[in-house]
Amino acid sequence: MHMVKAIFACVLAGAAAHARADDTCGEMPVAGQKVEWIGHDMVVNGTPTQAALITFNLTSNQVAGAFTQYWQRRGVATHRMQDKSMLLVSALSAQCSYTLQLPLGQSAPVRGLYSAMRLGEAAALPRMLRPANYPLPSGQILLDMTSSDGGKLARTVQMSLPEPSLAQASADYAQLLKRAGWHAIAGGAAVGSAGSAPFGYALAMQKDAYRLDAAFTQARGSTSVVINVSYE
Repeated sequence: MHMVKAIFACVLAGAAAHARADDTCGEMPVAGQKVEWIGHDMVVNGTPTQAALITFNLTSNQVAGAFTQYWQRRGVATHRMQDKSMLLVSALSAQCSYTLQLPLGQSAPVRGLYSAMRLGEAAALPRMLRPANYPLPSGQILLDMTSSDGGKLARTVQMSLPEPSLAQASADYAQLLKRAGWHAIAGGAAVGSAGSAPFGYALAMQKDAYRLDAAFTQARGSTSVVINVSYE
């Protein structure tokens, strides 16, 4: 779940090192020693997106400087922002948005979260991931990500729910799924690590080739859920 939030934060803020510029948004402006692809074929809030974790044999400032210089040489607008722990550099062309999130002030090697978004193209949900195949609880969708890498279709949705109680929200959604023909695999208090206190409620359901996992948490009186549904 932490990785999902990091991807959203990086994307919403805004492999070869010399890939040609085209409308696939495939440029990677700074060469990395190691590239770990999170997803080649994702859709975040309706926007086609690629994301990867890249390890650089440079300091954070050197990577950010190389990223900025690469785009400035091509006449592309860049932006840099930072807080106490994170440095974010971004570039925006006519068709693509690129972001690179780095730890602030870190010496080499540095590991960064890179994303590229293809703008102006609203992507529809794959047929097998449309809501007609599985019910969602009543509430507001805050973040929505789909992927189809490795022959597996998956959708992750973060929602804000009206129910003030975690137990009630979890039970209501479990019943909604059961009425739609889903079968419970597991459910109960969610524990992060051995010996730690429960931080919420979780449930796992299955129907035919679908698997659905939901984690309910609460903060400052607000209940939220992260739902992951996959089809293979």
